[in-house]
Amino acid sequence: MPTTKNIKNIKIFISYRNIPHSKAEGNFLADALRNEFGYEIFIDTQELKNKGGVRWAETIYDNIHTSDVLIVLLEQATHLSEWVQREVDVARGAHVSILPIAIIEEAELAKVLREVQEKLAISDMQFLNFASATPNYPPIIESIESLSKKTRDAQKEWMDKLRTLRYARKAANSDPYYATYEILPGRKICLASGDMTEMQNIDVLVNTENNYMQMARIYESAVLSSALRREGSYIRNGKLLEDTVQLELDQQVVKGEGFGSRPIEMEQVIPTHAGHAKSVLVKNGARYIFHASTVYVHPRNRSVTPIQTDASVRQTVLNCLNLMMEINENKGVISPAGTDAYEREQKATEAYMPIKSIVFPLFGAGQGGRSTIEVAPPMIDCFKDFLMKHKSTKNFPLERIHLCVFTEVDIAIVKAIMDEMCK
Repeated sequence: MPTTKNIKNIKIFISYRNIPHSKAEGNFLADALRNEFGYEIFIDTQELKNKGGVRWAETIYDNIHTSDVLIVLLEQATHLSEWVQREVDVARGAHVSILPIAIIEEAELAKVLREVQEKLAISDMQFLNFASATPNYPPIIESIESLSKKTRDAQKEWMDKLRTLRYARKAANSDPYYATYEILPGRKICLASGDMTEMQNIDVLVNTENNYMQMARIYESAVLSSALRREGSYIRNGKLLEDTVQLELDQQVVKGEGFGSRPIEMEQVIPTHAGHAKSVLVKNGARYIFHASTVYVHPRNRSVTPIQTDASVRQTVLNCLNLMMEINENKGVISPAGTDAYEREQKATEAYMPIKSIVFPLFGAGQGGRSTIEVAPPMIDCFKDFLMKHKSTKNFPLERIHLCVFTEVDIAIVKAIMDEMCK
């Protein structure tokens, strides 16, 4: 059997229906591609599928959207598998190339093609044949190499398009100091215009997140959560190499004090670092992302409801500001005890620089459905109250609270409100 090195760091996800023949062929192919050709392989298991729900969504999605090719094994009943359907759908959404491989006799192939067409919509793709008894690898390897490049090109093109779509809706310029109001000497509230992911040297970026702490998908959305996830990741030449922010957020939810499971309570806030050292956010000078639970996901029908009352808006803002104070008191230690990250943070406390700036989006506005006029006043009022409360606090590090407004229309509205409230 020929061997090669995986010099392109290609990752393959193998999808199959959990019946003996498909499972055996899938494991045989996975072992060959991993051991003989050096590819990184993820093959889903029935044990994982049995966990279902959010666990499936997290693990399957994370592994598909970091893959270069999804191989789907086809036999007589593949089209009946809900799991295969989901995996193919996720791959499409993540712009991952799909390689259908038939693992049945050629005499039965035509029937299978007809049946999968409606359910999987992959009959227009080139099919290959495979049998562990007489394996023929060259066509598969050739297709993997070709499709992996197609994936990376498609993902890069789509991410560029997402940025274009996001920028098309935002203000002409991203300016953290569009308008500045000095509340106390050295303590300011700033109106920021445009896209917070473009802003330089702001310590904390606040993310409006759902109560499951599952960020919007990188390749499928131009909303703030998706933008923060994307710009905090390690991406090279269009390929996602590390989903840094979501991975840390998962760890914080599972192991962090006061959490431990999903969903978390509304108004709670979970901190992560701003992303990978080579990410856009870190290069911009961001240090942390605060993930505020401001969108309730209904467990039965998965519909969403944004944060509703002014009191909840104020409490969430206050939780963010208090978390900032707590991190400063702990000199940057935010990770759960017992983790490698916790040990690194403990060693770095001597060199810790306090958080001096934080930027908020409008909670519940935009796709959340609430109006700018509704949510801006309680947020601004909470900013002012917090700064005034700490008027006499010694060595109070916070210098700037920014409220980021995305569109030109909303900027004019919020500026008028700030002119009145911060005069």
